[in-house]
Amino acid sequence: MKLYVSYGNQVSNQWEKIGEFELNLLINQDFIPIIEHEILTLNSQEIILSNGEKLQISVSYATINRGINIIVISDNKTLINVGGFKSSETSYDPSVIFLTPQGLHLSLMVGN
Repeated sequence: MKLYVSYGNQVSNQWEKIGEFELNLLINQDFIPIIEHEILTLNSQEIILSNGEKLQISVSYATINRGINIIVISDNKTLINVGGFKSSETSYDPSVIFLTPQGLHLSLMVGN
């Protein structure tokens, strides 16, 4: 499972990929089985946008119910904190599209 990040290029009027980031299995530090199902995470991935903005993005995905949470932080302020459920493991929904504080359109999707 990966996070796909794209921005809206105003010159070409197209989405351009910034990067894709692998979600990793959440490891229980105490080796105590808290849950039987996997949780995949991306913890505070820094993204530097083409306009110089820096964002911190975190994602969690629970395989048991396909629950997903996406958090975007800029300058220690939460811009986006959205949760939802994927319609299927292989889909790219839900997607988050928003305008950053410095005016760049950003798209975030999680999928295989």
